[in-house]
Order: sequence, then structure tokens, then C-alpha cells
Amino acid sequence: MALDDEQDFTQQQSVPATGNPYSAAEESRGRLPLLDQYSDVDQTKHTEAGDASNTPAAVTEADAESTALARPEVIGSASSQSGSAPTPYPPAPAIPPNSPEPAAHREAERGRTEPPSPEAIEAVGQAATLQRALINLGEMIGTKYVFEQTLDADAPIDAEYLAVIRRVYAKPRSEDTDQTRSPFAQALQNLRPSGSVLVINRPPDSSRTTTAYALLDQLLEEGLISEVRPLSFGGSQHFPARRLPHDRRCGFLLELPPDEDGFQVADTFGSGLGKLSEQLARRDNRLIVLTRPEQWRRISHGAPPSVAPDLGEIHPHDIATRWLLAQEPSFPVSAWLSSAGIRRLIDGMTPTDILNVTPLMLDEHRAAERLAADGLSDVARDSAQQASTERRRSLDDQIANVVAVLSNWEDALYEWHEPEDRVRTSFERNFLLTAAVLRGDPVGHVYAKAAELTDTLDKRDTPVPVHGQQAPGVIAMTKAIKARREEDGTLRFDRPHWDDAAIEYFWNDRPLARTSFLKWLAQVPIDDTGTNKEALETITKDARRVLAGRIGEFALRWAVRHRRQEPLEAIVTAWYAHGTEKELWPLAVKLIDNAAIHAASAPYVHSLLLSWAKRKDPSLQQAVVEVCTGQFGRRHTGKALRRLKRVASSGLPEVVDSLREAIQVLWADTSVRKTLFGYVVDWCGDEKIRDTVGHRTFTALAASSAPEADRVPLVLHSDTMPDADEEEDFRPPVAGLVTGWRTLLRQATGAAGDRELDRAIFLWLDAALERPPLRPIILDTLRRAVDVRGLEGPTLREALRTCSQVWVQSEDRPYSTDRANLKLELSSLLDADLAKVQQRLLQEHPEADTSEEREAA
Repeated sequence: MALDDEQDFTQQQSVPATGNPYSAAEESRGRLPLLDQYSDVDQTKHTEAGDASNTPAAVTEADAESTALARPEVIGSASSQSGSAPTPYPPAPAIPPNSPEPAAHREAERGRTEPPSPEAIEAVGQAATLQRALINLGEMIGTKYVFEQTLDADAPIDAEYLAVIRRVYAKPRSEDTDQTRSPFAQALQNLRPSGSVLVINRPPDSSRTTTAYALLDQLLEEGLISEVRPLSFGGSQHFPARRLPHDRRCGFLLELPPDEDGFQVADTFGSGLGKLSEQLARRDNRLIVLTRPEQWRRISHGAPPSVAPDLGEIHPHDIATRWLLAQEPSFPVSAWLSSAGIRRLIDGMTPTDILNVTPLMLDEHRAAERLAADGLSDVARDSAQQASTERRRSLDDQIANVVAVLSNWEDALYEWHEPEDRVRTSFERNFLLTAAVLRGDPVGHVYAKAAELTDTLDKRDTPVPVHGQQAPGVIAMTKAIKARREEDGTLRFDRPHWDDAAIEYFWNDRPLARTSFLKWLAQVPIDDTGTNKEALETITKDARRVLAGRIGEFALRWAVRHRRQEPLEAIVTAWYAHGTEKELWPLAVKLIDNAAIHAASAPYVHSLLLSWAKRKDPSLQQAVVEVCTGQFGRRHTGKALRRLKRVASSGLPEVVDSLREAIQVLWADTSVRKTLFGYVVDWCGDEKIRDTVGHRTFTALAASSAPEADRVPLVLHSDTMPDADEEEDFRPPVAGLVTGWRTLLRQATGAAGDRELDRAIFLWLDAALERPPLRPIILDTLRRAVDVRGLEGPTLREALRTCSQVWVQSEDRPYSTDRANLKLELSSLLDADLAKVQQRLLQEHPEADTSEEREAA
């Protein structure tokens, strides 16, 4: 499908999504209250429908963080007038007469002759708003398709994702009726020349990432580039031209990491765009850079004057139109968007808000169509007028439902909680809340947990009498909360999103009960360790993991939506106390790690990790360290490093061992090695933490070998390109190595254990023997590490001599002449240093007793 032919969605062939709008696929969504959107650390809106994940996960503006721009956001800036069909992209360059259609040929080559499926479009939209699961425990729909592909930040953007962008993108509006002079067309024209750089300088949640991918997709259509790739900025303040990949004919997208505690993109970034352009032109590449207005004002000095053009304004009506028609070509857009209730809702909405509203409209429309089809009889309608009246009434009802969902059904829930003819019992209220939180669980389990929650919140001396027949039973409670029991024994609400609304109502209505509720919630999967014998219902191990996954997802969404740490803190604290070796703790870490690289949640989760790193709580700091060791650490190395620095400064012994693995993971990023090594050296020099944090972290670098270079210490291995810049071609200074080795030698039997000291000595001496270029720095480091005045000197030298002798020959190491000669060379250096010390002492104190001085030396 060539973009130039895309005039009207209603004329395109597409398979509309059909079926029950409240089916399993709909159940897989988080079903969040939809007007509570995520915001940046500075309390500004930030979620730009998708912007950090690989295809087809919509990429949100993870502007509070240095996203590696894994995959795009999915909201378009709008272009078409209200109620009109979407306007096409600007035309491609003219095609010579009688030549084959290149667009169609390129479509075939790229495997995109078919439009994206409604399921793909829906998946992209759900991922953009955090409505898809972050962990797949067997019950989530489409998780791998939507999320797991986002983990490789360097992979090309998938063709189907770009096809979705083409279908849903709405360009910025322009007062000029000539589309060739529109902001989008002008930006595209600026990008066409080889080596072009375009800066999109827009605030959060303004479709900047979608606009970038739409521009690059158009270049792909025109044959100017062969693929679209995101770039990682890295952990440094600079982005030198040498860091550009060596691929040819690519369109790159680079998001600048936002400023945060201890980090800012260099002020010289703008002045370096010229060198980037030259490097891009050598390989016929183009680059789009994403930044924010406040950041661009600081770093734009020296940039070309037209590199950051104004891209126009977005209109919510156009975004809604594109998304609705992309998923349902027959959707009555005009009727819906012209209604007063919907118009009041979407006017002024951000793109992410729109993405939350459009699924509700589609669900209501499809439900009404299904009911109408089920209600048809063989008898004709009395009159066309009556049928028209019913349709209008049906549309009014649909709109009323959408408006009610967006207000979290507050009026209806108030009427349920405070009926005029009776007093609602605490057990009934808590049964509704429990059913909403534990949706999908067997009703007997919900019933038992509701009684437990009632005892917890009411602080009852005697439990709710659910074991006999005093309290209302399952059937009565199910009817009381206006739910129905399904054949599989679970509960379902008829009203859309009623469960999320019930939780929201409790949260707002009972602020003093929040802490108790969260503690109860975190204990639910811990307490369910087997069979509920009295209810004769089995909660299997797999079912318990699924339950824990749902609770973790709920806590995450609630924390992100309300920007409150308490929900996730409750989960992390309780599951840490349950045991880090048990299955719930890895589940919590995986959830937070995935959320830290998911575009819709990353900004808040990054700030949360920074806050946890500053708190002296073992459970929270352990979570930070393990997340920094995972995907977050590999994707956002600089951010992970700054958070680990905070953890290390606390020096909690419970997390020291975990720091070692984290340091090794972060060392893989060459752009942060200089900073990371400086931190480790500082920790080795800090008397408070040198014997714990300093020792373990230096050992991580000194006693481990590089995976691609066996028998070479990690800290001495260089895997940079020959043309790497000074920052990336890091060579550790000997003074820093000496500080680390002294910490290691002081604790021959310390935190790392004496065998680890042996392993470090063996590794370094092996490297000196087998890698002649490393021999000088290794011998110089070891001799200087023990060249210490005072009583400590003999102790350090003895530790080094003993370990090196074991390296030459021991029970499991046969004698080697080469090793013996190297050890002799090292001993000679140590003796020479001792002789210099003695000579200097004699010169300073000729009358001193040399025997005493020799002992001190």
C-alpha cells in the first residue's frame, strides 16, 4: 500500500476486529481508569503513546529517562479537519512515465503488501498505554508480540510496526492548504538529502516519536533508506560521531536522555551536529534527534539554524479519527465525535488520553452491534422511524457508558456503596474490592480473601463468620455486588471497567485504609501455599504465580498512575521478607525490570529506582541492584550506574554481594567505564565501605575475565574499535588499580574470601605471562600496591609473595619454569623497592637503627 494512495480509510480493505469486546483479549488489558495519566518527575505529562520499545510496542515519551529508543510511540499529530478523512502524506518525487510502480515493488520487497491487522493495531495502542502485561505467566494475550520484541534496542524497526504507524498517524495541522508546504512536508524535504539531521524539539506527550517514525517510514517508501533503526545514546554526556553504526542507507532515531541527578547531555551537543552529518553522509544515512524544549535551549548553541523546525500543532479529533478508522473502517466517527459528551472529553486531551478513550468507543460500538444482531427476529421492524429511534438511543447509551467509565463510574458506585433503603455492610464492600483486585480467581477464594480483608481493615477481634451460615454466602455476595458467576467459577461484571473503578473508588474514599490494604494485598500470594481445604478448591503453584503476577501488575499500574511508591514498596518489602530465594522475589524484580524499559512506565520507574537507591532499606536496595543487573542496566547503563552509586554509598551488607554482578554488567558499556572505574576506586578509598563495597566491586573487575578474552582481567581488557574516541577507549590508570589492589590484599580472608584473592593473582599473572603487552602494567600495579610505608607494607608484600608462589606451584598446579621466572621477576621488583626504601630511610635518619627500619619497611 503506497502512502500516496491512502485517501480514505473507509475505502481501504481491512478486516475489522470482531467478537465480544469483553472477551479474553479485553481481559488481558490492565483496564485502567483512563483519565489518570502518567507524568514526568516534574509532574508534567510525559507518556507519549509509545517511545521506548521495539515493534510493535508503542513508544512512549520516556523523557524522564535515557531510553534507548527501542520502539516507537504510536500517536500521531493530527492533520485532517474535524470529521474529514485523513490527509495523505506528501507525494513522493515524480515517477518517470512507463516505469514500474516503485512503491508497490518496495512494499513487496519489505513484505508489507498487506495492511496491518486490527490485532496488531490494537496491540500497539495497548502497549502505548501500559494495558498489556509486562510478564507472561500463561494467561496474558499477545505479550510476546507486543512487548518482548522491545528488548533489543539496536534491532531495525519491524515492518508491521511501521505499517501500523502509517495507518494511525495524523500529521500536524497547517493553515496552508498546500500540503507540499505543510510542516510535515517541509521536515521531510529537509531529511531527504544524504547525511541530513533533523531535531524534533517538542514537549512530552506531543507525538514527537510517532512523527519521527512517520518521517523515516516515508523515506523508506521513497527508497532513500533501506531500514529504520533506533540508537542508544549511551551512558556518557557526549555522542561522538564515531558512535554512529557502520550500517549504510539507514534512518536512525536518537533520543537524548533527559537531565537528572548527576547527569546532563553536554552543552556542546548542538555544535557537534555538523560532524555527525559528515559521518552520516559517508554511508548515505539520515538521523532524527528527539529532545525537549528546555534541554534544547541549553544544548542548541552552534547548531544549524534550520535543524529544529516547528512541526505544527496536534488536534485530538484527528488522532481519534485515525485510530478508530484504522481498527474499524465502518465506525461512525462523525456521530461519535460530534456528540457533546465526547467532544467535551477529547478536546484538549493528550495523545495518550486519546489512546485510552478510543478502545472504549470501539468496545461500546461492537457490543451494541452484537446485541442488535442477537435481537433481530424474522419479523420486520414496525417502521424505519422506530428503528432509527432505537439506534439513536443505543448510541446515546454507548456514549453515556464511555463517559461513565472515564469518570470511574463514581456516581454509580456511590449509589451502590450508599443505598437509600439500607446500610451496605463492610463485608459487602470488601467483597466487591476483593473481586476487583483478584479478578480471574475462583469465587471461593475471593470469598475467603474478602473475609480476611474485612478482618484486616476493620481490625476485628473476631473474624467474619464465613465458616458457618451466619454471614451471607457466595451467591448472596455475588448478587450484592451485581456480578455473575461464570461456568469456570470466576466472577464477571457486566459494566465495562467496573472492577478498576471499584478499586479507584476505594482508594479515593478510604485514604486511611490504603496502607493496610496494600499490606494485605502483598500477602495474598504468600499465604496461598496450597489447597484451600475447607472450600475444596485448589490453588496450584502455577495459579499462585499467575495470581502474584496479576497483583504485581496491579501494584505497578497503580504506582505509575498515581505516582505513589507505596503499592510497589508493599510488594517488594513483603516478597523480600518471604525469601529472595523463593519464586515471588524474582517475579517482583522481573516486573520492575520490564517496567523500567517499557515506554509507558519507564519515566516513573526510573525516578522510583533513584529514590529507592537513596533509602537504607535492604529490600528496596536489593531490588535496585538486581534491576540494574538486568535489562534496565544493559539498556540504561548510565542511569543504572548512578543508582548503584547511591546504593554503594549506603554500604548495607545485605546488598554488597549483588553489587558485584551489577558492576560486571555495566562494565560491558564502554561509554561508562571511566566513570564506573572512578566510582569503584572511590569506594576502595572510603574507609567506611572499602572493606565491603570497595572490596567486592573491585574484585568483580579484577578477579573475572572478559567473556571474549579468557584469562585477561575484565578491568584490563579492551574491546573498543581502533578508531574509538578517548572516552570509550578507556585504559584504567595505574594509580586507581593500585588503590583497588591494596583493598584486595588487605583482606586475604575478608569478604571475598582468600580463594578469590588467589584467583585474582592467578588471573593477573597468567595474563602477564600470555599477553606480553599487559606485562608492564600488571607488574607495575602489583609492585606499587605493596610499596607502602609503615607496618602495613610487610603484610601486603607477604600476601602477594605467598599467592604468587602458589601460582608457580601447588598441589593442583605442576611446576612451570615460565611461571617461576615471572615470579622471580616480580620478587626482584619488590626487593628493589625495599632497597630504595631502606636507602631513603638511611638518608633521612642516618642515626636510626636500620634493623628496626627494615622491619617497619
